[in-house]
Amino acid sequence: MRILLCWLSITLCLHVLGGHLAIAQNAYELGEAALQQENYEAAIRHFTNAEENGRTFARLGYAYSQLGRYTEATRAYRDALRFNIHKKHNTDIEITISQALLGLGYIAYRQGRFDEAIGLYTEVVERGTAGVAEAYHNLGIIYAGRGEVEKAVTTQQHAIAADPNFVDAHYHLGVLYSRKQDWQAAIDAYQKTVTLTPTMPNAYYQLSRCYRQTGNISEAEKAMQRFRALKAADTEIQKHLEAVFVADTDEKAEALLTLANIYRKHERYDAATETFNRIRKYSTSDTHRAQVSAGLARIAADQGDPTQAIRHYERAIALGLKTAEVYHNLGIAYMQNRDGQNALKQFHRALEIDANLPETLALLGTLYTANRQFDAAETHYERAIALAPENAVAYHGLAYLYGQHDRNLAKAVELARHATELSPDSAPYYNTLSWLCYKVGKYDAAETAILKAIELAPDNPIYREGLKDIREGQK
Repeated sequence: MRILLCWLSITLCLHVLGGHLAIAQNAYELGEAALQQENYEAAIRHFTNAEENGRTFARLGYAYSQLGRYTEATRAYRDALRFNIHKKHNTDIEITISQALLGLGYIAYRQGRFDEAIGLYTEVVERGTAGVAEAYHNLGIIYAGRGEVEKAVTTQQHAIAADPNFVDAHYHLGVLYSRKQDWQAAIDAYQKTVTLTPTMPNAYYQLSRCYRQTGNISEAEKAMQRFRALKAADTEIQKHLEAVFVADTDEKAEALLTLANIYRKHERYDAATETFNRIRKYSTSDTHRAQVSAGLARIAADQGDPTQAIRHYERAIALGLKTAEVYHNLGIAYMQNRDGQNALKQFHRALEIDANLPETLALLGTLYTANRQFDAAETHYERAIALAPENAVAYHGLAYLYGQHDRNLAKAVELARHATELSPDSAPYYNTLSWLCYKVGKYDAAETAILKAIELAPDNPIYREGLKDIREGQK
């Protein structure tokens, strides 16, 4: 099991006093950018040309260590410590010292000098200023490797106390509880892990294993399904990461665009955002800038920020990306932002480009229903159904429209029933079916439908009120 070396982020501001300092500072920033891209050879070149100070040596040591060049990394880390030893300590210097000690501890661990690694990590803990959680976590891994499970549990707990959102500490605590066969404690630790990082495949695999040990087969299967999906996602992501790596400079923007969209598809939003932003380094064309804006808009929409989504979509359109998909998605963002008039405009613009968009037609039906425009809503729902007979949204919307206006109620019941058949896990659809059955006096059918809605959403008080009304109507 490899030890994880988590680096503290550094935010330091230097005043550039002359040309040499400006160049040196720029070299440091280029080195940091190269580290972010895991281009360690480039990072070494830039840090070597940067101003000599503790933070530069610490980052240089990290770059060397990631390439397995431990002799050079050790020298750089020791230079970082020597550079700061006589200086008045402040937060930035404490961070640099912790980085160097953690880095030296990592190298000692990798080379099998465990007592030395323990001493270095313990020094970080005793300093108590920066890197404490990482030091405790790494100590826990060493103790676990030695079979000192109780000591390992304690140090991982200390790591979590120092940083409650330290994902790796929660995960390794789960591993330790599994070794002790304390399955519920392990489940709790892995659940915290996936809450903090929902895209960690191994955590779901271990969850599945623990659930099986407790006899909870259904949860075990759910966790295993999630594990398989995430492993498949990782495979796809790795494929496109390699495509970016081998792409020529003039092909890099397209490769990054594909990778960013893959990240977004798999809900790796931070990685997607970072990758979209990297495209600007390789292309300034309006086409690529528009695609970046559209990608950032999708991320904002996925994360429930319609205002940001609107801003990015409008930017994409201004840059020339005037597709039916962009207008459709912009319409959804306006709907989420409770701006029905602008949503209508965007959906109609989408239909001007492509008249056969069932999802757009169904959403227009929803907007016209909200505006109590019966004929327009009916027309758009019917067109949506004709284009996509499997579109449950359109069947449900048309059924609700008829019920709202007390028209074609027998047909409305059948439409609502068909919507539940197409989407059997939708509690709102069963609620609408129940309401329509109640309207036509079919109380048994209404009760059956509302009970299904309650089964799917047991905490919804509206459904329980509906059941009460139905039973009172039967008296």
